[in-house]
Amino acid sequence: MSMPSRSQLSASHSNRRPRLSLLIESSSAEHQGQAFFKTAVRIFPKMNTFTFLSSLLFACSLSAASTWVPTFNDKPVAPHHARAIEVALPQSAIIAPQAARRILVYSATAGYRHPSIPTGKLALERLGAATGAYEAIISDDPANFEPGALNEFDAVLLLSPTQDFFMPSHKQRKEFPKEDWAWLQARHNRLVDNLLAYVEQGGGLVGIHSATDSCYKHKAYGDVMGAYFNGHPWMAGHTVTINVEEPEHALLQPVFGGQSDFRIKDEIYQFKDEPYSREKLRILLSIDVERSDPPHERIPLRREDGDYAVSWVQGIGKGRVFYSSLGHNHEIYSNPMMLNHYLAGIQFATGDLKADVTPSAKLKIPNVDACCGSDEWQSLFDGKTMNGWTQKNGTATYEVRDGVIVGRSVLKSPNSFLCTNKTYGDFELEFEVKCGAINSGVQIRSLQDDDIAKGHVQGPQVEIEHSPGQAGYIYGEAYSGWRSPEPQSKDPKIKAHSVFKNDEWNHYRVYAKGPRIQTWINGEQIADLNDSESYQQFPRGMIGLQVHSHKVAGVEIEWRNIRIREIK
Repeated sequence: MSMPSRSQLSASHSNRRPRLSLLIESSSAEHQGQAFFKTAVRIFPKMNTFTFLSSLLFACSLSAASTWVPTFNDKPVAPHHARAIEVALPQSAIIAPQAARRILVYSATAGYRHPSIPTGKLALERLGAATGAYEAIISDDPANFEPGALNEFDAVLLLSPTQDFFMPSHKQRKEFPKEDWAWLQARHNRLVDNLLAYVEQGGGLVGIHSATDSCYKHKAYGDVMGAYFNGHPWMAGHTVTINVEEPEHALLQPVFGGQSDFRIKDEIYQFKDEPYSREKLRILLSIDVERSDPPHERIPLRREDGDYAVSWVQGIGKGRVFYSSLGHNHEIYSNPMMLNHYLAGIQFATGDLKADVTPSAKLKIPNVDACCGSDEWQSLFDGKTMNGWTQKNGTATYEVRDGVIVGRSVLKSPNSFLCTNKTYGDFELEFEVKCGAINSGVQIRSLQDDDIAKGHVQGPQVEIEHSPGQAGYIYGEAYSGWRSPEPQSKDPKIKAHSVFKNDEWNHYRVYAKGPRIQTWINGEQIADLNDSESYQQFPRGMIGLQVHSHKVAGVEIEWRNIRIREIK
């Protein structure tokens, strides 16, 4: 896309305002009236009173348009949100900046104004200060988008702007004469062109949330931002599963640590077919529809391709663009993972964090039919049978019901385990689990030896239990007790949490490589255990679904979507 230069844009702008208006504009606000009268008397000494006053009123109205700056009655950031931001802030940049960086944070709106904007401003300002990655200039003054002013910034961040964001809202239109409104519209178009030229010539642009709900009549803006909003079927209260499309990408690996997905509660957008395209954008995050809450029943899913992107990057000329639709809820701005996601995007936009922007559709697609690649996911459960599994120990029952493995407690039975026939060493494991009031877990790298522990299944276990509890921590089944969070402690209340959702489906992710075992529940990291002692004893073994001994018969635990990726 070819953009005019900043000098061309400035030169091509036709200034059609009367001289009186320009004279007033050159004065400070508190002296405008006085300056106008002195100038007008000098210029128009023979003008009659009526004509003079008419000219005065006309000039003053145009002056109001030319000096207009948006203002908003935002509520202050709630103290609990401010405290949460401080706790969540990372303490270092993704990468050390090559120079002192300044970014402009602009959040003016001509349409809907998100209540979370003040929270976002505070978080972005504190994010730069805490990490040293940048200095945030928080301003809604459109004058910052004049070419000379734009050159003072390494990147521009548009925080949830809406509609024609350099303009007053249409509700305010009656406050401006026709000529003023036309001038404001012309200025809006000029400032948008300035922004796009700035990016084309090497500047950075970051868009958050409703930055895609803006400038619909300015096609070049949509091309640069990457998409236009087309409804939000997943609303603010919905919890969705986000696919990390390329865990090893430069903008993703430092944030998500190689994990393939996470769960989060936020409003999610879908985008119009144009200009959104994987032929143009490098998609970073997207929605896993099947593992997300059902969308709003009154808002249809409009994309026939089922492609619901969330974050992306692209190169525009010499510049760089990062966008994420996440950012509706206040809590997004105190989520450590999301703050790091924004930070990575900002440092990419400023030019410090280098990243591949090759469009997703143009990447080399791996041969999915090739056998046993190190990045290949394999399902451990076919949804119909328990082929590949064998029950060990105990008499609890296991069955397949409606595409789910259901374990059920039996009186006087010891711990029971449904184990894979195959063993695994280094791997990434994912599954979903729902249970009643029963203690359970999933064994990893586990063994059964008739000469050890009386043939009881032994090995690390990822805990499953109702909240508040220690779900997601690592227990040494039949060999040591708790390995995390504090192996030496016998107190079950230590680091108890409520991330596990009682009587609901919960998504688990387990990453085991060498002595390090990491776990996540519903996208939130729980355990990060480096256990050389256990690894020496259990470097490889079975995956096992536990039904714990229980005083009540018939208590159920369910598993589904069980898959594994071996790490070679």
